[in-house]
Amino acid sequence: MLDWFQKRMSQGFDLTIPPVAVGQGGFLSGTHVASNLGWRPVEALCAGDKVLTFDHGMQTVVEMVRESVRLDAGEIDPSRCPMHIPRDALNNRVPMWLMPDQGVLMESDLIEDHQGDPFAVVPASTLDGYRGICRLHPSAPLELVTPRFEQDEVVYLEAGLLGFCPAPRDLFTIGIELREDLYRVLPLEEASELITAMTMSETLMTGQGMAAMTPGAFQL
Repeated sequence: MLDWFQKRMSQGFDLTIPPVAVGQGGFLSGTHVASNLGWRPVEALCAGDKVLTFDHGMQTVVEMVRESVRLDAGEIDPSRCPMHIPRDALNNRVPMWLMPDQGVLMESDLIEDHQGDPFAVVPASTLDGYRGICRLHPSAPLELVTPRFEQDEVVYLEAGLLGFCPAPRDLFTIGIELREDLYRVLPLEEASELITAMTMSETLMTGQGMAAMTPGAFQL
């Protein structure tokens, strides 16, 4: 548990729809990724292409994973429902979608207070309600495309959203998992607490900003 959240929060967080942990995720076809050839639709990438990563510059794509997801009309399991990310919610220049198990690299002083590093990966499912992010039923089948690299990487999506791309894991790479992870992937409960705390902090700061702009707000 993150004790530092408990000191900042006046109430517990509500998981009315249980989130899902970071998994294989995937980016929807049409999502633009920063590459050595500029911003390219993720589906246009191939093994051997180079993509700009958050920590390691241009890295070569070793594998492209493609998947079609069809969600039936009507009621669906909320935990499988894609997340709609409004424009600018996570530094994305256009509205976009993320699968609930897609990892997103977040930056916050709250994280740095705890681990000395302001960055951590959270599953997109825990972002429900943060900056207008919500679950929405898409009107068309989803074509998911994910670039894989030799190691875990974070890539730039639609100008500034930071998407986590875990390296493939199998019996041949299980030993590699014993090394120190490149990125801190928060467990569900910690990730949910973080996003709740960030929401409350931003709401408080916004309220203080509005009060400061109100004439006579602090006059006695």
